[in-house]
Amino acid sequence: MTEVFAVRDKIRDFLRKFDEVITPLFRFIVAFIVFSTMNNLFGYSPLFSKGVVVFLLSVISALVSNPLMAAIAAVQIVISCFAVSLDTGVIALLLFVLMYCMYMRMFVRCSWVLALVPVLLAWKLGYAVPVIVAVFAGVSGAIPAAFGVLIYHFAGIVREASTMIGTKGADGEDFVAYSYIVDALTDHKKLFVMMIGFVVIVLITALLYKLPYDYSWYVAILVGGLLTILVFLIVSAKLSVTLETGALIGGSLLGIVVAALLQSIKSMVDYSKKEVVQFEDDDYFYYVKAIPKMGKKEDKDAKPAPKKKAVADTVKARKQEELTEQ
Repeated sequence: MTEVFAVRDKIRDFLRKFDEVITPLFRFIVAFIVFSTMNNLFGYSPLFSKGVVVFLLSVISALVSNPLMAAIAAVQIVISCFAVSLDTGVIALLLFVLMYCMYMRMFVRCSWVLALVPVLLAWKLGYAVPVIVAVFAGVSGAIPAAFGVLIYHFAGIVREASTMIGTKGADGEDFVAYSYIVDALTDHKKLFVMMIGFVVIVLITALLYKLPYDYSWYVAILVGGLLTILVFLIVSAKLSVTLETGALIGGSLLGIVVAALLQSIKSMVDYSKKEVVQFEDDDYFYYVKAIPKMGKKEDKDAKPAPKKKAVADTVKARKQEELTEQ
Protein backbone atom coordinates (compact mmCIF):
# COMPACT_ATOMS: atom_id res chain seq x y z
CA MET A 1 0.00 0.00 0.00
CA THR A 2 2.89 2.34 0.75
CA GLU A 3 4.14 1.95 -2.83
CA VAL A 4 0.70 2.88 -4.14
CA PHE A 5 0.67 6.09 -2.11
CA ALA A 6 4.23 6.86 -3.22
CA VAL A 7 3.18 6.59 -6.87
CA ARG A 8 0.11 8.73 -6.20
CA ASP A 9 2.20 11.42 -4.54
CA LYS A 10 4.73 11.42 -7.37
CA ILE A 11 1.91 11.93 -9.85
CA ARG A 12 0.51 14.74 -7.72
CA ASP A 13 3.91 16.42 -7.48
CA PHE A 14 4.37 16.14 -11.24
CA LEU A 15 0.95 17.65 -11.92
CA ARG A 16 1.61 20.51 -9.50
CA LYS A 17 5.05 21.18 -11.00
CA PHE A 18 3.71 21.46 -14.55
CA ASP A 19 0.26 22.77 -13.60
CA GLU A 20 0.48 25.75 -15.96
CA VAL A 21 0.74 23.37 -18.92
CA ILE A 22 -1.25 20.34 -17.80
CA THR A 23 -4.37 22.18 -16.59
CA PRO A 24 -5.02 24.07 -19.87
CA LEU A 25 -4.29 20.90 -21.84
CA PHE A 26 -6.75 18.91 -19.73
CA ARG A 27 -9.37 21.65 -20.07
CA PHE A 28 -8.83 21.68 -23.84
CA ILE A 29 -9.40 17.92 -24.08
CA VAL A 30 -12.54 18.12 -21.94
CA ALA A 31 -13.88 21.08 -23.92
CA PHE A 32 -13.19 19.33 -27.24
CA ILE A 33 -15.12 16.27 -26.03
CA VAL A 34 -18.03 18.43 -24.83
CA PHE A 35 -18.29 20.50 -28.04
CA SER A 36 -17.93 17.42 -30.25
CA THR A 37 -20.68 15.65 -28.31
CA MET A 38 -22.94 18.71 -28.52
CA ASN A 39 -22.32 18.67 -32.28
CA ASN A 40 -23.54 15.09 -32.42
CA LEU A 41 -26.62 15.97 -30.39
CA PHE A 42 -27.36 19.36 -31.99
CA GLY A 43 -25.55 19.20 -35.34
CA TYR A 44 -27.78 21.59 -37.28
CA SER A 45 -25.59 24.68 -37.60
CA PRO A 46 -23.07 24.64 -40.47
CA LEU A 47 -20.83 26.92 -38.42
CA PHE A 48 -20.38 24.57 -35.45
CA SER A 49 -20.13 21.50 -37.68
CA LYS A 50 -16.70 22.65 -38.82
CA GLY A 51 -13.79 21.01 -37.02
CA VAL A 52 -11.81 24.27 -37.03
CA VAL A 53 -14.57 26.04 -35.09
CA VAL A 54 -14.76 23.23 -32.53
CA PHE A 55 -10.98 23.36 -32.16
CA LEU A 56 -10.98 27.15 -31.64
CA LEU A 57 -13.81 26.96 -29.10
CA SER A 58 -11.86 24.28 -27.23
CA VAL A 59 -8.76 26.47 -27.17
CA ILE A 60 -10.78 29.39 -25.80
CA SER A 61 -12.40 27.16 -23.18
CA ALA A 62 -8.97 25.95 -22.05
CA LEU A 63 -8.14 29.51 -21.05
CA VAL A 64 -11.37 30.49 -19.29
CA SER A 65 -13.31 29.25 -16.26
CA ASN A 66 -15.75 26.32 -16.20
CA PRO A 67 -18.86 28.55 -16.12
CA LEU A 68 -17.69 30.34 -19.27
CA MET A 69 -17.08 27.02 -21.02
CA ALA A 70 -20.63 25.94 -20.09
CA ALA A 71 -21.92 29.28 -21.41
CA ILE A 72 -20.11 28.72 -24.73
CA ALA A 73 -21.67 25.25 -25.00
CA ALA A 74 -25.09 26.77 -24.29
CA VAL A 75 -24.58 29.34 -27.06
CA GLN A 76 -23.57 26.52 -29.40
CA ILE A 77 -26.79 24.62 -28.62
CA VAL A 78 -29.04 27.68 -28.96
CA ILE A 79 -27.56 28.73 -32.32
CA SER A 80 -27.87 25.16 -33.59
CA CYS A 81 -31.54 25.11 -32.54
CA PHE A 82 -32.15 28.41 -34.34
CA ALA A 83 -30.76 26.68 -37.42
CA VAL A 84 -33.66 24.21 -37.16
CA SER A 85 -36.38 26.86 -36.83
CA LEU A 86 -37.07 30.12 -35.08
CA ASP A 87 -39.44 28.65 -32.49
CA THR A 88 -37.04 25.78 -31.74
CA GLY A 89 -34.27 28.28 -31.04
CA VAL A 90 -36.55 30.39 -28.84
CA ILE A 91 -37.47 27.33 -26.75
CA ALA A 92 -33.79 26.40 -26.34
CA LEU A 93 -32.97 29.97 -25.32
CA LEU A 94 -35.80 30.03 -22.78
CA LEU A 95 -34.65 26.71 -21.30
CA PHE A 96 -31.12 28.01 -20.71
CA VAL A 97 -32.40 31.32 -19.30
CA LEU A 98 -34.61 29.30 -16.94
CA MET A 99 -31.66 27.14 -15.88
CA TYR A 100 -29.52 30.20 -15.24
CA CYS A 101 -32.17 32.09 -13.29
CA MET A 102 -33.22 29.08 -11.20
CA TYR A 103 -29.86 27.74 -10.28
CA MET A 104 -26.64 28.31 -12.21
CA ARG A 105 -26.13 31.97 -11.32
CA MET A 106 -26.06 30.99 -7.64
CA PHE A 107 -24.00 27.79 -7.96
CA VAL A 108 -21.61 28.48 -10.82
CA ARG A 109 -19.09 25.94 -9.49
CA CYS A 110 -21.48 23.13 -10.49
CA SER A 111 -21.55 24.15 -14.17
CA TRP A 112 -19.30 21.17 -15.00
CA VAL A 113 -22.17 18.87 -14.00
CA LEU A 114 -24.39 20.45 -16.65
CA ALA A 115 -21.85 19.51 -19.33
CA LEU A 116 -20.94 16.09 -17.90
CA VAL A 117 -24.45 14.62 -17.84
CA PRO A 118 -25.44 14.93 -21.53
CA VAL A 119 -21.98 13.78 -22.61
CA LEU A 120 -22.13 10.60 -20.52
CA LEU A 121 -25.77 9.99 -21.51
CA ALA A 122 -24.76 10.26 -25.16
CA TRP A 123 -22.06 7.65 -24.48
CA LYS A 124 -24.60 5.38 -22.72
CA LEU A 125 -22.80 5.95 -19.40
CA GLY A 126 -25.24 8.42 -17.88
CA TYR A 127 -26.14 6.22 -14.91
CA ALA A 128 -22.62 6.69 -13.57
CA VAL A 129 -23.42 10.37 -13.06
CA PRO A 130 -25.41 10.44 -9.77
CA VAL A 131 -22.68 8.88 -7.60
CA ILE A 132 -19.87 10.95 -9.13
CA VAL A 133 -21.85 14.17 -8.82
CA ALA A 134 -22.85 13.41 -5.22
CA VAL A 135 -19.23 12.82 -4.18
CA PHE A 136 -17.65 15.81 -5.91
CA ALA A 137 -20.47 18.38 -6.07
CA GLY A 138 -22.61 17.39 -3.09
CA VAL A 139 -26.30 18.23 -2.81
CA SER A 140 -25.77 21.35 -4.91
CA GLY A 141 -25.11 19.11 -7.92
CA ALA A 142 -28.60 17.56 -7.92
CA ILE A 143 -30.37 20.26 -9.94
CA PRO A 144 -27.61 20.67 -12.59
CA ALA A 145 -27.70 16.88 -13.05
CA ALA A 146 -31.45 17.07 -13.70
CA PHE A 147 -30.91 19.94 -16.15
CA GLY A 148 -28.27 17.86 -17.93
CA VAL A 149 -30.83 15.08 -18.39
CA LEU A 150 -33.23 17.66 -19.79
CA ILE A 151 -30.65 18.88 -22.33
CA TYR A 152 -29.95 15.35 -23.53
CA HIS A 153 -33.62 14.45 -24.06
CA PHE A 154 -34.35 17.87 -25.53
CA ALA A 155 -31.75 17.02 -28.20
CA GLY A 156 -33.74 13.91 -29.15
CA ILE A 157 -36.98 15.87 -29.38
CA VAL A 158 -35.36 18.56 -31.54
CA ARG A 159 -33.97 15.84 -33.80
CA GLU A 160 -37.47 14.43 -34.32
CA ALA A 161 -38.91 17.91 -34.90
CA SER A 162 -36.21 18.74 -37.47
CA THR A 163 -37.33 15.81 -39.64
CA MET A 164 -40.91 17.09 -39.62
CA ILE A 165 -40.20 20.71 -40.51
CA GLY A 166 -42.08 21.60 -43.71
CA THR A 167 -44.52 18.68 -43.48
CA LYS A 168 -48.28 18.99 -43.11
CA GLY A 169 -50.58 17.30 -40.65
CA ALA A 170 -53.72 15.29 -41.36
CA ASP A 171 -55.76 18.48 -41.44
CA GLY A 172 -53.43 20.06 -44.00
CA GLU A 173 -51.85 22.54 -41.58
CA ASP A 174 -48.12 23.14 -41.53
CA PHE A 175 -46.10 21.40 -38.84
CA VAL A 176 -45.52 23.69 -35.84
CA ALA A 177 -42.27 22.86 -34.09
CA TYR A 178 -43.17 24.88 -31.00
CA SER A 179 -46.31 22.87 -30.23
CA TYR A 180 -44.60 19.57 -30.96
CA ILE A 181 -41.58 20.28 -28.72
CA VAL A 182 -43.66 21.58 -25.81
CA ASP A 183 -46.04 18.60 -25.98
CA ALA A 184 -43.12 16.17 -26.26
CA LEU A 185 -41.39 17.70 -23.22
CA THR A 186 -44.51 17.68 -21.03
CA ASP A 187 -45.48 14.12 -22.05
CA HIS A 188 -41.97 12.65 -21.89
CA LYS A 189 -42.37 10.14 -19.06
CA LYS A 190 -38.82 8.81 -19.30
CA LEU A 191 -37.43 12.35 -19.03
CA PHE A 192 -39.21 13.03 -15.75
CA VAL A 193 -38.34 9.60 -14.36
CA MET A 194 -34.63 10.20 -15.00
CA MET A 195 -34.68 13.80 -13.73
CA ILE A 196 -36.38 12.87 -10.47
CA GLY A 197 -34.27 9.72 -10.09
CA PHE A 198 -31.01 11.64 -10.54
CA VAL A 199 -32.05 14.28 -7.99
CA VAL A 200 -33.11 11.72 -5.38
CA ILE A 201 -29.99 9.58 -5.78
CA VAL A 202 -27.60 12.55 -5.68
CA LEU A 203 -29.26 13.95 -2.55
CA ILE A 204 -29.26 10.63 -0.65
CA THR A 205 -25.69 9.75 -1.65
CA ALA A 206 -24.39 13.22 -0.79
CA LEU A 207 -26.06 13.14 2.63
CA LEU A 208 -24.61 9.69 3.38
CA TYR A 209 -21.20 10.94 2.22
CA LYS A 210 -21.25 13.77 4.77
CA LEU A 211 -22.35 11.73 7.80
CA PRO A 212 -19.65 11.34 10.50
CA TYR A 213 -19.29 7.56 10.64
CA ASP A 214 -16.33 5.38 9.69
CA TYR A 215 -15.88 4.64 6.00
CA SER A 216 -18.80 6.97 5.19
CA TRP A 217 -17.25 7.95 1.85
CA TYR A 218 -17.10 4.42 0.51
CA VAL A 219 -20.40 3.33 2.05
CA ALA A 220 -22.08 6.31 0.36
CA ILE A 221 -20.48 5.46 -3.00
CA LEU A 222 -21.57 1.81 -2.80
CA VAL A 223 -25.08 2.62 -1.60
CA GLY A 224 -25.45 5.33 -4.26
CA GLY A 225 -24.48 2.97 -7.07
CA LEU A 226 -26.79 0.19 -5.88
CA LEU A 227 -29.56 2.71 -5.23
CA THR A 228 -29.26 3.91 -8.84
CA ILE A 229 -29.97 0.40 -10.11
CA LEU A 230 -32.78 -0.22 -7.62
CA VAL A 231 -34.58 3.11 -8.05
CA PHE A 232 -34.64 3.06 -11.85
CA LEU A 233 -35.62 -0.62 -12.07
CA ILE A 234 -38.56 -0.12 -9.69
CA VAL A 235 -39.71 3.18 -11.18
CA SER A 236 -39.45 1.93 -14.77
CA ALA A 237 -41.51 -1.15 -13.87
CA LYS A 238 -44.17 0.85 -12.01
CA LEU A 239 -44.56 3.53 -14.68
CA SER A 240 -44.00 1.23 -17.69
CA VAL A 241 -40.97 3.20 -18.83
CA THR A 242 -38.43 1.37 -20.97
CA LEU A 243 -34.84 1.79 -19.78
CA GLU A 244 -31.70 0.15 -21.13
CA THR A 245 -31.03 -2.40 -18.38
CA GLY A 246 -27.49 -3.09 -19.54
CA ALA A 247 -26.63 0.61 -19.63
CA LEU A 248 -28.24 1.06 -16.20
CA ILE A 249 -26.29 -1.71 -14.48
CA GLY A 250 -23.03 -1.05 -16.32
CA GLY A 251 -23.20 2.70 -15.77
CA SER A 252 -24.01 2.32 -12.08
CA LEU A 253 -21.11 -0.07 -11.49
CA LEU A 254 -18.81 2.23 -13.46
CA GLY A 255 -19.93 5.12 -11.24
CA ILE A 256 -19.01 3.14 -8.13
CA VAL A 257 -15.55 2.27 -9.47
CA VAL A 258 -14.74 5.76 -10.78
CA ALA A 259 -16.02 7.53 -7.66
CA ALA A 260 -14.08 5.18 -5.35
CA LEU A 261 -10.91 5.59 -7.43
CA LEU A 262 -11.16 9.38 -7.50
CA GLN A 263 -11.92 9.46 -3.79
CA SER A 264 -8.80 7.41 -3.05
CA ILE A 265 -6.77 9.88 -5.10
CA LYS A 266 -8.44 12.83 -3.43
CA SER A 267 -8.03 11.59 0.13
CA MET A 268 -7.70 8.39 2.17
CA VAL A 269 -7.64 8.08 5.93
CA ASP A 270 -6.61 5.36 8.41
CA TYR A 271 -9.64 4.66 10.59
CA SER A 272 -7.62 2.23 12.75
CA LYS A 273 -5.78 5.22 14.23
CA LYS A 274 -8.87 7.29 14.91
CA GLU A 275 -8.82 9.45 18.07
CA VAL A 276 -11.56 11.50 19.69
CA VAL A 277 -10.68 14.77 21.41
CA GLN A 278 -13.06 16.36 23.91
CA PHE A 279 -12.70 19.82 25.44
CA GLU A 280 -14.76 22.85 26.40
CA ASP A 281 -14.62 26.61 26.58
CA ASP A 282 -16.88 29.18 28.20
CA ASP A 283 -19.66 28.67 25.66
CA TYR A 284 -19.45 25.16 24.20
CA PHE A 285 -18.43 21.56 24.61
CA TYR A 286 -16.41 20.23 21.67
CA TYR A 287 -16.14 16.64 20.45
CA VAL A 288 -13.54 16.42 17.67
CA LYS A 289 -12.70 13.22 15.81
CA ALA A 290 -9.14 13.14 14.46
CA ILE A 291 -8.28 10.58 11.77
CA PRO A 292 -4.80 10.59 10.19
CA LYS A 293 -4.50 10.67 6.43
CA MET A 294 -2.75 7.92 4.54
CA GLY A 295 -0.01 9.53 2.51
CA LYS A 296 3.67 10.02 2.02
CA LYS A 297 4.96 9.07 5.43
CA GLU A 298 5.24 5.67 6.98
CA ASP A 299 3.06 4.83 9.96
CA LYS A 300 6.00 5.32 12.34
CA ASP A 301 6.51 8.84 11.03
CA ALA A 302 2.83 9.79 11.12
CA LYS A 303 1.96 12.83 13.14
CA PRO A 304 0.05 12.23 16.39
CA ALA A 305 -3.48 13.54 16.75
CA PRO A 306 -3.71 17.26 17.55
CA LYS A 307 -3.65 18.17 21.23
CA LYS A 308 -6.72 19.65 22.87
CA LYS A 309 -5.34 23.17 22.96
CA ALA A 310 -4.34 23.08 19.29
CA VAL A 311 -7.75 21.78 18.28
CA ALA A 312 -9.49 24.34 20.46
CA ASP A 313 -7.47 27.17 18.95
CA THR A 314 -8.30 25.95 15.45
CA VAL A 315 -12.02 25.69 16.18
CA LYS A 316 -12.10 29.14 17.75
CA ALA A 317 -10.21 30.63 14.81
CA ARG A 318 -12.69 29.16 12.34
CA LYS A 319 -15.62 30.41 14.41
CA GLN A 320 -14.08 33.87 14.39
CA GLU A 321 -13.63 33.72 10.60
CA GLU A 322 -17.29 32.75 10.15
CA LEU A 323 -18.44 35.61 12.37
CA THR A 324 -16.21 38.04 10.45
CA GLU A 325 -17.62 36.88 7.11
CA GLN A 326 -21.16 37.34 8.42
